[in-house]
Amino acid sequence: MKFATAGYLSAVFFFLLAPPASQAVSINERAGNHFRTASNNQEFILNKSNVNNAQFGLLNTFNFDAKVETQPLVLEKGINGNDLVIVTTMKNKVIGINAKTNNKVYEKELGPPINTVTRKDGKETQDMDMWGHTPDWGISATPIIDPSTNTLFVAAWVQKNKGDDRYRDYKVFILDAKTGDKKAEPVRIFGQSQEGNNCGFNDANAVDGQGKQYTYPKLRAGLALTGNKGLVLAFAANGEHPNDDKRDNPHGFVIAYDTRALLNQQGFSRDPAIFCTTAFNSWGGGIWQAGGAPVTEGDMIYVATSNGTSNNGGDDLTESMIKLRYLPSLSGKRPELQKTDWYKAFLDERTSGAGCLWQDNTSEVSCGRAVPPPRGPDGEFRLRAGTDWDFGSAGPLLIPGSDVLLQGTKDGIIYALDKTDLGHNDRFNKLMFRPPLIGSYFSGDKDGETQQSWLRANELNRSIPCVVDDDWFTPCKIEGGPENGRTHHIHALALAQKDAGGGIVYVWGENASLKAYDFSTTRDRRPVFRAEGEELASARIGAPGGMPGGLLMVSGKPSKLQGAPDTAIDFDTALVWAVYAKCGDANKGFAEGELIAYDATSILPGSRNMKRLFSTGNVGGCHGGLGMMSRMIPPVVANGKVYVMIYRVEGYDKVIGSQLKAFGLK
Repeated sequence: MKFATAGYLSAVFFFLLAPPASQAVSINERAGNHFRTASNNQEFILNKSNVNNAQFGLLNTFNFDAKVETQPLVLEKGINGNDLVIVTTMKNKVIGINAKTNNKVYEKELGPPINTVTRKDGKETQDMDMWGHTPDWGISATPIIDPSTNTLFVAAWVQKNKGDDRYRDYKVFILDAKTGDKKAEPVRIFGQSQEGNNCGFNDANAVDGQGKQYTYPKLRAGLALTGNKGLVLAFAANGEHPNDDKRDNPHGFVIAYDTRALLNQQGFSRDPAIFCTTAFNSWGGGIWQAGGAPVTEGDMIYVATSNGTSNNGGDDLTESMIKLRYLPSLSGKRPELQKTDWYKAFLDERTSGAGCLWQDNTSEVSCGRAVPPPRGPDGEFRLRAGTDWDFGSAGPLLIPGSDVLLQGTKDGIIYALDKTDLGHNDRFNKLMFRPPLIGSYFSGDKDGETQQSWLRANELNRSIPCVVDDDWFTPCKIEGGPENGRTHHIHALALAQKDAGGGIVYVWGENASLKAYDFSTTRDRRPVFRAEGEELASARIGAPGGMPGGLLMVSGKPSKLQGAPDTAIDFDTALVWAVYAKCGDANKGFAEGELIAYDATSILPGSRNMKRLFSTGNVGGCHGGLGMMSRMIPPVVANGKVYVMIYRVEGYDKVIGSQLKAFGLK
């Protein structure tokens, strides 16, 4: 983060002045920093006294002619002393906006996006979006700004030949963050995995008649930078593909470039390091993380994967946390990604015995998740990983200065892993505390919930979803099962760090309320329920429920505690912000969204409730006051402004664009 003088801010009616020496901050990447804490502890304008419906509200809006699926970035004093807000769209446009004047500063088009609705031959295809909401697929992952070189790195999907959707390229574009101008020629992403398993990314020069281009991956996780000049991209394994091609073997990938090479510095290779999460003949292990970027620390990278074929070893790392070391380019050689550790939460494969995958595996967190595989013509079982119950449904979060790596999952569970020893297949003994926290379901006030026994966690973990004939989730309605038949997937975590010993972790699962837990970085010290909000996400939708719950960010001033880490926040000023689906499902359809702010640390007297400070909607009703919620874009808080992205929808299911809403002191 870069800090500078922000100046004075006048507010109508109240004439509030920011402190003379207040500082400003840039939001250069997804969730604000490489730890992915979703926390800005350099917010000197917005506080607990002025964030209310009387003083705080909507300032302006900015419309886009395409769907936006990426988090806005904020470059402090990026244009004439004002903040520059950078937005990227699915039509491969990069747009810079003056945060003060709301005027467009620049607009750059990177190339023709993919049209996933109609192919050149007239056949319809939904090989990227089964709901058909996104006709154009271009920039789908949050870019990143390298402040050391003022470089904006953007990954875009472009047609190889304009007007022909059949053959496609992912490219990395290297731009000047302030002007959007090209700093170097883009690089096409392709190559073979370094594991030697014949796992190829965008394998071909893709010409007519070639049948060996594998399922097109989805780039949804935000871009990341390592501390040693690595640009990291993490790809999901795309299972949405037309029936008339042979791209039926999707994989998850981690790909890294040397940023010096991308900027044309001599002596460095422009070839990528490529890591494939599953073996060539296996599939899955995609990294989507609800748009969250990989965690990076020094030369280390942490990513969380989703469902697919699996085994008890380290070849097929589905439903896993993977730790990689990035080795930069030296003497012109290709950079490398080395697998250094991993943790596998559960296995998506065939079952055995009484329902567990491995009868002798007593440390299994869950078993029997996969759809039972049918027998082939020869009577043999075929591996089938049909349960879309992703360990990597949220991006990982590393508590700064500690060994605690947190992961939120579709189970509603938060795992706390030891970054120095993830545990491989030991799903229980290596956890930082046991059992893992069923974070989005429980509030800690009922008999036995504060203990949350491992038996309860294991039962919940393996009982949902029930296996049914269709492809979607049907939570088990059994005694002690998920409350009201609802799913409480976790798609975001946020941290208000108090000191080196821990802080407050916030989670807002689907069909649940915002919950806060006191987290310790000390091993074997379990989190303690602290408080919760009153609003329910997707409150009026039937079971199993709607996505995505609440997307979060914490803001406040830096901590005043002596010896506190640089990332710690002043609890007296801390706010927690959320955008959530008030009513409806923001995944399959569209949902009314609401922006809400809570006092991040206070608890209302005589209750277990957090104190709500501001809301765009009405209490109890379905009016969210925001518009149609963007599916996975959290609010961005920087320098007295809160930026929220919504969809512009025509009718029920036609997205005609997006809109950026800027909130602040009136």
